[in-house]
Amino acid sequence: MGGVRRATPLLHRARLVSTIERAVRSGRVVVVAGPPRSGVTTLVTDWADRTELTVDHSVAFRGRLRQVADDDPAGRHVLLVDDAHVLGVAGARALLASAAERPVVLAGRAGTVLDAVAAEAHTTMVGAGDLAFDAAETAALLGRAVGVVIAPAFVTRTTADVGGLAGVLAAAAAAVAGEDRPPVDLPSRFDHATATATRAWVRDTVQDPGLRSFAERAAVVPSAPVAFLAELDGAAPVDLGSAHRSAADAGLGRLDGDGFTWFDGIARALRAAGAATDADRHREVVLRAAAWAITHDDTVTAIDAAVQLDDLDLLSDVLTTAWTRITGPGAPAIARLLDPIRPRRAARHPVVLAAIARSESAADRHHARASRVNAAVIPAVAAVLPTAPPADAVFLAAIDAQARRIVGDDAGAVAAATTARIRLDALDATAADRLAPRLPFVLQQIAATELAAGDGEGALATLARIEPVEGADGDLQRTAAEGLTALVHALGGEVDVARRLLDGGRPLDVPTGVLATAIVALEDGDPDGVQQILRRVDPLFGAFEHWPIVLAVRARASTVAGRVPPEAQLTAHDAGVQRYRQRSTAGGVGARMLALARVRLQLAAGQLSQAERGLDALGAVQVWNAAEHMGLALARSEPERALAIVNAVAVHGVYRARTTALLVLLRAVALRRTGDVLGAVAAFREAMDLFDRHGLGGELLTPPRDDVRQLVDAAGDERARALWASLSGLRSVFPGPDVGVVLSERESVVLGLLGEPLSVPGIASELHVSVNTVKTQVRSVYRKLGVSTRREAVEQGRALGLSGA
Repeated sequence: MGGVRRATPLLHRARLVSTIERAVRSGRVVVVAGPPRSGVTTLVTDWADRTELTVDHSVAFRGRLRQVADDDPAGRHVLLVDDAHVLGVAGARALLASAAERPVVLAGRAGTVLDAVAAEAHTTMVGAGDLAFDAAETAALLGRAVGVVIAPAFVTRTTADVGGLAGVLAAAAAAVAGEDRPPVDLPSRFDHATATATRAWVRDTVQDPGLRSFAERAAVVPSAPVAFLAELDGAAPVDLGSAHRSAADAGLGRLDGDGFTWFDGIARALRAAGAATDADRHREVVLRAAAWAITHDDTVTAIDAAVQLDDLDLLSDVLTTAWTRITGPGAPAIARLLDPIRPRRAARHPVVLAAIARSESAADRHHARASRVNAAVIPAVAAVLPTAPPADAVFLAAIDAQARRIVGDDAGAVAAATTARIRLDALDATAADRLAPRLPFVLQQIAATELAAGDGEGALATLARIEPVEGADGDLQRTAAEGLTALVHALGGEVDVARRLLDGGRPLDVPTGVLATAIVALEDGDPDGVQQILRRVDPLFGAFEHWPIVLAVRARASTVAGRVPPEAQLTAHDAGVQRYRQRSTAGGVGARMLALARVRLQLAAGQLSQAERGLDALGAVQVWNAAEHMGLALARSEPERALAIVNAVAVHGVYRARTTALLVLLRAVALRRTGDVLGAVAAFREAMDLFDRHGLGGELLTPPRDDVRQLVDAAGDERARALWASLSGLRSVFPGPDVGVVLSERESVVLGLLGEPLSVPGIASELHVSVNTVKTQVRSVYRKLGVSTRREAVEQGRALGLSGA
């Protein structure tokens, strides 16, 4: 095939080659059409090299065929025509007519010529969507170029940004391979190389002056709203349908039932080309886009334009106006648009910083960045709050409260929420009207802060004041408020109320609603369902202020499921707390909740001394830690002390329903242990009444199982029997009096040798095992004993009377 362009494929595309082969053998005309450098020639040449059929390969040139293979008088060869689009519609029709029964493969650029052929003939079409690389193919391409295995997840976004254009991705892979660097940081290097290759592709392939001019201006916005594009050329209206088809054929974006959408990477390259060609004209178009978007309430377009203009004041105004939508369905698009904003530059624009954190978190991406940016919100608010207009000051104080809750500053959050409430009450009518679209957010943050401070009743009263606005924003505000309301009720033990809110016909698919659903599932005795539900909010930890509740709920679900040893659960819990940077046991309800979850895990693991120290660190016995104190007393067979604890506290606060029911239940256990069976049965029935009234169930697993089982048998209460039967197979949270640390035989030997003057290698020599084996066994002993040093292990072993110590 002398003279034919040869293209050695970097990646064999077996599926597409098989599609062409099957169609040719069935006698169908095959049309392979795509944008420039989309791999059309590479694909058909690869097929021609692999097929067992005889292929006459021709290239269309200046509207005629240039034959580069022997003639086929018998008409049995396959005719492969590359660059078939230059034949024109008439030429392509004439070719097919002259080929008669001969198999034909037409390859070329997407557009009206090959579209007409595909519409008229009995064809198999391999189009741009088929030719586009997916992430797996891009990963294989890059991996082959650099000689290492690449995970598809690392190149998913880069591939999508250029619509999977094979030529651009191949050029980028070759550029990365040509760098004299080790194969590290490949995803970012490939992304940068793809951006460079995309700019070159735009410069070299988008040649039509009309299309290029339109594209450079229209790509100012990511989805090119038709109403805006119609205004771009003023007196010279654009045929948008034709322009969009041309842009899609050129590989600049995709055209589907929802309209035309630019590929993000190509749109960026087009914008850069427009700015380089005529900076003033480009800026004028961006300004027009911003003005149009603000007038037409198009948030994404307005944000995109403000970011391109590098106008943080304008961006802050746009974000303030559209605050509700930042965590709505448009969050992923908004997060991508805000990527270029550097937190240091936005140090005096707290709304911009908070928007980055909220959108990153809601879009489930870059959570480390969300956490860092959220931390920067606090000093940014402090810098501008004193001079902010009244309505904006209220809004900023609410943002400050949320940011402080996320970083664990409960006291600061309370102060910020108090500031917001005081300033809100002082607004005049004009300022109140200005704040109205953002008022639901303000009230929600005040309520969330009240919840974090332990004032559930105050939180519910604040949430009741929310009046959502009309329209889509109102739906988002209503969902957020109802999600938080359901969470307050679920935490407080009013499970039936939470369940009614969650089943109210509106999906509360917001983090607070999801978390409330998890708590209800825990009360229903479904720990596996709880873990599945919590996976939906785990990525949101970067800017999710209720993460202490998530960790506490997860710890309880793991405990009652009983599949993981308590000491392993304790290790996982500590790792979670460290991951989310909340280690102090003094700092509000969230920190107390984490500390109590740790105490419960220590009790379950038999680490009673450590649990006692944890409770001592939390201060004197109070209503919120009374249950854990009673659990410790019962584990030590001290029922009289448990009764003294429950008699000394008065139940009040956010957890009134849950705490009352639990403490009455624990009182019944303690009474049974002291021999007061009648008193125990009466207390147990009182607890069951509270369970039934509020929809509680899972709390029946908090006391030791044997105690609850005996109370169920003694009370003869059918409600209790049915509830207990539904919880069969699950373990209790608090241990029985026989709880203790259980070491294996080898661990006991290792514990004994830790008390000897032997190094780890010496212990390994004594036991005739490797040093790594001894280290593993020592770590296991430490974990089970809840200690971190050799001396503590020996002392704790002796205190517990463990063999070997």
